[in-house]
Amino acid sequence: MKALGGIATAAIAVLAAGGIKAALPGAPADPAGSEATATRVRVVVVLDGDTLRVEDLDGGDLGRVRLLGIDAPEVAHPPTPAECYSTEATEQLEQLAPVGSTVFLTTDIGQPDRDRYGRMLRYVDHAGTDAARELLAAGAARVYDTDQQLARETDFAAAAQDAHGAETGLWGNC
Repeated sequence: MKALGGIATAAIAVLAAGGIKAALPGAPADPAGSEATATRVRVVVVLDGDTLRVEDLDGGDLGRVRLLGIDAPEVAHPPTPAECYSTEATEQLEQLAPVGSTVFLTTDIGQPDRDRYGRMLRYVDHAGTDAARELLAAGAARVYDTDQQLARETDFAAAAQDAHGAETGLWGNC
C-alpha cells in the first residue's frame, strides 16, 4: 500500500465515506447529492417495463430490481390481463438495459432500499442513459408517486410532462 501513496489514501477515504459515489467510469453523476452508491451489475432478464433481474459480475444472483421513480403498465398476471402498453414498455426497457449488458444500479438515500415485494429500488443507468427517464420520455411509464422526493425527480417530471403533452406512448394509445 505504501507504494500506491495518495491513490490508496484516496480509495480508503472514499470507502470510509460510505462507498463509491459515482466514481466508477461510466457511472451517473450526482448533482443533487442525494444519490448514494453506484454498483455495476449484469442484466439477467427484463421482467416488465420497470423490473429487472440482475446478477453481480461474478454471476451471483442479486434478485429483482424495481426502477426508482416510475410505474410502467403491468404485464399479465393471470387471471389479471396485461395493461395497455405493457408489451411496449417491456420492449423499451429491453432496449435500454439489454439482457447480458452491464448497468449501474444507484441508490437514492431519500428512498427505501427495497419495496414491499422485496425488490431493490434503484436508478438504472446503461451507457450513460437513465433507463427510467427514457421510459418516461417515451410515454412507456408514469411517474411513481412517493412521499419522499427523488434525487432525479425534476428530470423525471419534465420527461413525463413532455410525453403526456405530446400524447406519446401510453398517453396517446391507452
